[in-house]
This record gives sequence, structure tokens and C-alpha cells, in this order.
Amino acid sequence: MLLVRVLTASSAAAVIAGLAWRAGSLSSRGVVAATVVGGIAMTAGATWGAFLVLWFVSASLASRYGRRAKEAATGDIVAKGGARDALQVLANGGVFAAAALVSVVWPAWHGAAAVAGAAALVAAGADTLATETGTLWRGRPWSLRTRGPVPTGSSGAVSLPGSLGMVAGAILLAMAAHWTGLVPAAMIPQVAGAGVVGAVADTVIGAFWQARRWCPSCERETEQPRHRCGTPTVAWRGVSWLSNDTVNFACTVVGAVVALLL
Repeated sequence: MLLVRVLTASSAAAVIAGLAWRAGSLSSRGVVAATVVGGIAMTAGATWGAFLVLWFVSASLASRYGRRAKEAATGDIVAKGGARDALQVLANGGVFAAAALVSVVWPAWHGAAAVAGAAALVAAGADTLATETGTLWRGRPWSLRTRGPVPTGSSGAVSLPGSLGMVAGAILLAMAAHWTGLVPAAMIPQVAGAGVVGAVADTVIGAFWQARRWCPSCERETEQPRHRCGTPTVAWRGVSWLSNDTVNFACTVVGAVVALLL
């Protein structure tokens, strides 16, 4: 019976991931990672799969809306854009998939696993919406590290539109986790609050420890190994292995842990 569930769930996840690839939301390797994450979620149950699909659709729409304007504003800084690759999928959905797996292996822990998994995705979604709204509405970003203005798209920076988008996104996604049946209504504030804490942790880690690089040609900071101008960049500051994907993964871990502690 479990084998049939796994095969059915994996097939459904592969179809959805394939459609996302055709829409330009996933890279080819992203499809593989999304199939694994989605397959585990759907094996755990329809509520897990429904929330994951709803989350992915909302995050993709937020990323696509005004994409050209956002890419023009952040093209010199961000390392990745467009279709999500495998690392991005796992960074955002890995903790959720792990929680779903716990629910499958230890059904008695379903309630705690669902709250943790939902909070992890809410944290990732809140962080995504903070970035997208802050970039689109051109809020004046301020670095937590330097306490001064920084270029749009800089990690570890906050703006009023981005902060509002983060909180609104956390609330809406927590409500969606209830609407899909993953968590009870009483857990909405807990999941939303944990999501906000995770997104804030993402910003703090990004500000003080995320790896930054320097383009010697343009003389500006970036996250790109090869700058948009074509010049290879050099390590500048931060922890060398702490990429944006790693920071995003930490965001989801913090969201899950805080939800359980609450």
C-alpha cells in the first residue's frame, strides 16, 4: 500500500514539476528536486501536497510579477534569477519535505510535524514576498550591518514595503496552511509568527555572515561569482560557504524550530 502511495505521489509531483518547467518556473535540475520534495509531501497526504502546490504557485507568481523591472534593479547583485534550480528548491522545501517524511514514518507525530513543516514554508514564503515587494515597489533598503542605505536587492537589508510584504505573506500563507487542512485554525498565529521570525533570521544572517564578492572592474559588491559585466569576482567578506541558498535553508529551519517551541 505504501509503495502504491509513493509511486502515485511521485508521478503526480513529476507532472506538476514538468508543468512548472514548461512555464519557466523550474530549471531541469529543479524539476528533479521538486519531484522528490513534492513526492514526499503528497505521500504524507493530500493536505501536505495541496499546501506545497499553493505555496509554489504563490511564490512563482510573486517572482514573475514585474520580473523585468526587478531584474533591472537587482541584476548587478543577485546571483540567481528566473527558474529555480535544485539548490533553491531544496533550500526552501527541504525542511517541509523532512517534516512530511516524519509524518509518514511516525504518524503519531503528524500534528507537530505539520506545524513545523507549515512554518518552514511560511518562513520561506514570507522571505520571498519581502524580497519581491521590496524590489518591485522600490522601497529604500537599509542594511542591518551598516545601518545605511544599500542598493536594491542587497541581502541583509530591510525596507518598509518589504517588511509589510513579509508580514502579510506570513499571515496569508499560515491561513492557507489551515485552508488546505494541514494545520488547525488555532495554530494560524503560531505558524505565522514563526514564519516572520524565520524571515527576520534570514535577513540578520544575510546582513552579517552571508558571503559577499567584489567586482574589481565595476568596483562594487555582488553575490555573483562572475559579475554581469563578465569579470570574475573575488571573495570580499562574510563566510565563504554561506550562500544565499544556505541562508534560505536556515530561514526555514528557524521557522520550524520556533513553531515547535511556541
